[in-house]
Amino acid sequence: MPVTEETDAIELLTQAQALIDQARARLVQAAGEEPSQPVLGSRDLARVQRFGEVAHRHLRLIETQGSMTLGESLAIRRELFGPKVQTTANLFGVKGSGALFHRGTPHAKNRHDADPVHLTEEGKRIAGLWREFHPDAP
Repeated sequence: MPVTEETDAIELLTQAQALIDQARARLVQAAGEEPSQPVLGSRDLARVQRFGEVAHRHLRLIETQGSMTLGESLAIRRELFGPKVQTTANLFGVKGSGALFHRGTPHAKNRHDADPVHLTEEGKRIAGLWREFHPDAP
């Protein structure tokens, strides 16, 4: 979906709803009950809001197909972030770096659509948290 004023407004409403849900979960927790959603710190909540769906879609494709290529990853990122996405360097890194994804090729190697892409443990964690907040997501 291309970024428009409408998608911006929807994104702001989604973020507001996540903050409201977190406030409710904290009130439930403060009352001594178990909240239905995980209670996250502001940093984790922002990360899940911003990158949760892209991590979820990558994980879903890997679960379905068994693996993922850089070309497939790029198609997902363009669908979510717009057609101008070429690379998303802040999402990629090495294992243990806190990045969501890593390429299965040496760092300095030229990128090719057929290069394998893997989720890091952080990517799996963010996808899992996003799925807890969106249990009906495909």
